[in-house]
Amino acid sequence: PETEAFVIPINLNCETGVFGPVERVEGGGGTGPVRRTNHFHPDSPGQLGELLSMSIRTGEVLWRQRFKTPINSAALTTAGGLAFAGSWDRYIYAFDAADGEILWSRRLPTSIQGFPISYAVDGRQYVAVPVGAGGASWQGMIPTDLMPEERRPVGGNGLFVFALDD
Repeated sequence: PETEAFVIPINLNCETGVFGPVERVEGGGGTGPVRRTNHFHPDSPGQLGELLSMSIRTGEVLWRQRFKTPINSAALTTAGGLAFAGSWDRYIYAFDAADGEILWSRRLPTSIQGFPISYAVDGRQYVAVPVGAGGASWQGMIPTDLMPEERRPVGGNGLFVFALDD
């Protein structure tokens, strides 16, 4: 809030779509007449994710952090000057909201999804992070032709809660 900035997760995957004829096969399923070819963003080879901070006053990019895999979660900023976001490859990160420096990270059993929240109990601040790979639609989140070594994280859905230092 004090930084007067948005912190925005961005997916840097690009696609080329080619339309063509489709043979209808009863019970065959399919996704339609488009064939997709995936590409890394030209300015970000080898990285599919970015967390970007932008001034709400000027639109100026204040900082950016690039990541191998997409940032799946929303970004959470706190009055204490922290920003939190989570990635497809199972990391939750705490950033300095002013300059984007990674202050802390932890790898979890499955990917971070959804919207982290912050709350306080008896004066202690906590950050809760939803995890879980979701349904079948998430299986293709990372194109295998770009990152064959990355697989859909496995594990059940859950909620991890972290206490912040004073």
